[in-house]
Amino acid sequence: MTTTHTLDVPGARLHYEVRGAGPLLLVMGAPMAAAAFAPLADMLATHTVVTHGSRGISGSILYDPGQDSIPELRADDVTALLDALGAESADVFANGARFFADELRGTTRYLPDIAALAAGPTPVVVGIGVA
Repeated sequence: MTTTHTLDVPGARLHYEVRGAGPLLLVMGAPMAAAAFAPLADMLATHTVVTHGSRGISGSILYDPGQDSIPELRADDVTALLDALGAESADVFANGARFFADELRGTTRYLPDIAALAAGPTPVVVGIGVA
């Protein structure tokens, strides 16, 4: 079962989705919407999988369209999301090495206990009935 939520952060309202049960797994990329990761998140539902839209993307609202969605702000958004979830640590799948270098570097200032990290290209899921 997927539940959708919003979180107010300075200058934006983030849209995020939670599915599954188990250890927390944050699946993210920027700039991407949560829906882009839905097939992967469904397959990983033995975890509590959280996906979100970057500020100004899809259901996440950027209140000032003139403000750039810079990596530091997106890192702060991820930190706020993890705080709202009550997470002390999380496993992370990050879409792309650049994303890791920008957003996660900032996020790890606040969340030093990333248990596992996978940074790679946009996921292509091939499995039982999924392509």
